Amino acid sequence: MSDEKESGRKIKYCVHCGTEVSDSEIYCPKCGKLAAKLVKPPSKKPQSISRKCSGCGSIINSLILEQCPICNAKLEKILKHPKTATEEKSRNKIGVIFTNKKFVSENRYSVKKDVWTIREGISVFSNSLMVYVFLRFLIIMLIVSQTGSIETIETSMPILFLEQIPAIIFGVYPIWYIYSKKHNFKKIGLYLSRNKMFITFLISIVGATCLILIDLSSGFFIDFIYDIGINVEDIRTYIIEENQLIRNAGIIWIIPLIILLCLGTIATEIVYRGVLHNALKEYFDNKLMGRITIILTVSLIYTGLILFFTFPGGIYFVISNFLVFTALGIMYEINGNLFNTIIAGIIYDVLIVLIIYFNITLFP
Repeated sequence: MSDEKESGRKIKYCVHCGTEVSDSEIYCPKCGKLAAKLVKPPSKKPQSISRKCSGCGSIINSLILEQCPICNAKLEKILKHPKTATEEKSRNKIGVIFTNKKFVSENRYSVKKDVWTIREGISVFSNSLMVYVFLRFLIIMLIVSQTGSIETIETSMPILFLEQIPAIIFGVYPIWYIYSKKHNFKKIGLYLSRNKMFITFLISIVGATCLILIDLSSGFFIDFIYDIGINVEDIRTYIIEENQLIRNAGIIWIIPLIILLCLGTIATEIVYRGVLHNALKEYFDNKLMGRITIILTVSLIYTGLILFFTFPGGIYFVISNFLVFTALGIMYEINGNLFNTIIAGIIYDVLIVLIIYFNITLFP
């Protein structure tokens, strides 16, 4: 009887020295270490999934195919099994990246589809700006090569058209970036909702009125500059000549000019508001001071760049450019919809050209 029990005794082996250990023993009799039994994890067999084609009735066992190889009918999607709590926690765990100085959360460098990170936004803005600068200098060189000198350039409708091209191309890169990365266009603040379009149009009309008033009142600032003795450039003569050029142009020139101005406004808003403004939102907090800082920062960058490209004549328009862009920033911050500023800018462009073309005097 004892022999039968002995023969039926389960044997295991110590994981440290390999000595035979009976199933009833906990410690190895040779090395004295814990001879715990190794538990083999259950094997995960691949789940067999079959789908029936709704078109021809074929049974599809592939997990990859999205359409039937026989009749090309679209197959139903395979539902993913829910993850365990451990797997979900591991997947959501935030990692860190060493930047030669310190460890930084990977969230700072990870690219998202719906919002800009500060690094990503600055990078896209910088690339767009480089394209703008290159095209602007290229057009200047082209005009100078035809006229001989930049001082001898006379304003004409073709030159006005050429000057709008860099501003239009300015907004192409962010659109291409979002499209190529398969990101969401809500990333630049484009929200097309029927329920909110009435509010959007209302904000745009009020905003466009403010922009027109700021633009028309810029003449008072120009007079003030002249009165205090600052006469860097005869800007009055330039404005009169440009306005007269638009009045003398036929409608066949005015319509393309308005279209180009509107396209330039859309591109400018996409880059400055949709990219730079939204990227700064990820850096500053969403409180009042954070929003004011973002609006003023974007306005200063825009005003500084315009002054750089239009110096010295651009000095006369520094205040009006800053106020216009600040007003656009406030409009955008109301509900975060880029259509606010785009529509306001389009209304502003159309009305300004029409006021000049029909020689409408708003201020006596």
